[in-house]
Amino acid sequence: MVASKKIVVIGGGIAGLTAGIYARKAGFITELYEKNDIGGGECTGWDRKGYHIDNCIHWMMGTTPGTSLYEIWENVGAVGPDVEIIQSDRMYTSELNGQHATLWKDVDRTERELLELSPEDGPQIRRLMQYVRLAEHVTIPVSTPPELMTPIDGIKLAFTMKNTLKLFKDFAGTDTQDLMNRFKHPLIRCLISDFCPKDSQGSSFPMAYGNFVGGDGGVPRGGSRALAMRMQRRFEQLGGRMHTGTPVSKILLDGQGHATSILLEDGREITADYIIPACDADFTFGQLLDHSYMGDLMRSMYDSPDAYKIYGMFQVAFAVDSPIDALQGEIMMETSGIASEPWFSDRMTVKNFAYEPTFAPAGKQILQVMWGLNDQAYDYWNNLHKDKVAYNTRKRELAEDILRHLEDRFPDYRGKLTILDTWTPVTYHRYCNAYKGYNQAFTITKRSAKNPYPSAWIDGLDNVVLAGQWINPPGGLPGAASTGKYAIQRILKKEGGKYRL
Repeated sequence: MVASKKIVVIGGGIAGLTAGIYARKAGFITELYEKNDIGGGECTGWDRKGYHIDNCIHWMMGTTPGTSLYEIWENVGAVGPDVEIIQSDRMYTSELNGQHATLWKDVDRTERELLELSPEDGPQIRRLMQYVRLAEHVTIPVSTPPELMTPIDGIKLAFTMKNTLKLFKDFAGTDTQDLMNRFKHPLIRCLISDFCPKDSQGSSFPMAYGNFVGGDGGVPRGGSRALAMRMQRRFEQLGGRMHTGTPVSKILLDGQGHATSILLEDGREITADYIIPACDADFTFGQLLDHSYMGDLMRSMYDSPDAYKIYGMFQVAFAVDSPIDALQGEIMMETSGIASEPWFSDRMTVKNFAYEPTFAPAGKQILQVMWGLNDQAYDYWNNLHKDKVAYNTRKRELAEDILRHLEDRFPDYRGKLTILDTWTPVTYHRYCNAYKGYNQAFTITKRSAKNPYPSAWIDGLDNVVLAGQWINPPGGLPGAASTGKYAIQRILKKEGGKYRL
């Protein structure tokens, strides 16, 4: 019998937990080291004054049984027969100048309402909704890493992705701004860009909305932290060792292209046969390894901000002393009268979590506001954070401005909102080492769409495999989970059949 080899995973977010679970399923001795007290990374939540603040999932791709992404989620314990998937009848509503438009799960209803809103945009509305219907049946291929696919795998993939390939072909060379420009009505233009950044690929909006319409965009009951905790339990039930509150400071090398161990902040050294950094790539190549190990493509992503965009968010959670749900879901609205810096977006998202009654005391609710920022905002918040009093004062001022803005828009909430918490890009950097505080990965623009994804292997090192959303832009939960699984499949290939899932 082959003696079990040992895999050490750095980072207990969704990518790290997925890698750890699949490593145990393959029979490897597996240890996971996480700097925070619980796993989940950015897929988390926290409690304030009897309320629960959910930080991540608005709707999650891969909740449809029978898809390869659902299979991953089921294997890692994120979903399953005992986990209710909450479905909404709408994706979100956009407001502008007193008018509103909703992306309903019933795409025919959306089409009718948009045609009533702007008859002159009729041909473009019908055309866009046809692409949305095409995207209803699109699935994310996550069975096998691209480089390990056989010719038969390629044929199967081409067949299952025919709708995706048509979408990509028809939108090639365009971005979301180009798609917006096809419409005359300003609200329809907002409706498109409220979810997808203007520089994202033109196919992003119909792909995302089509996924939701197809029923693959539900929310697992309990939200983000509960999902991450299910995954952590699955890892430990399979015999994996989870070390929380244990930051890693270095990956140690033997000088011969081989990683021997990791060095913990407390001075302990942990040996391993394979090491999977499932943390932020900027941290991997700025702290764990020398920057010279970063590949040319990944380096170009950091060095080309116009081609690989990043964003950030200022966020506020409010307690609502009322059972009235004035939002009925998620609303994208104007920020006129609030924005004071050029790096603030002129739109913000307001989300009600009424679908999770356990997030608030009986008869009350919790709202969350997400206000988009561009990449210049991080330097402002990071410098301000050096003076904690000034940092907290500015956060409070913005939160109070937003509170008044919400009361003006939703009179039912007047006098019933209380600020629970505020957080900025600095929060994500502190908690997860997120590059410039962005909680996703690079946005692929039309200037960078033709480039391949960065390799999971590191030139010059034969036993370090990357995982995480930064090697699978634009990131998100599916990208994190798939790269965690791929990391183990790549190691299995290197082991030449000695281990099997």
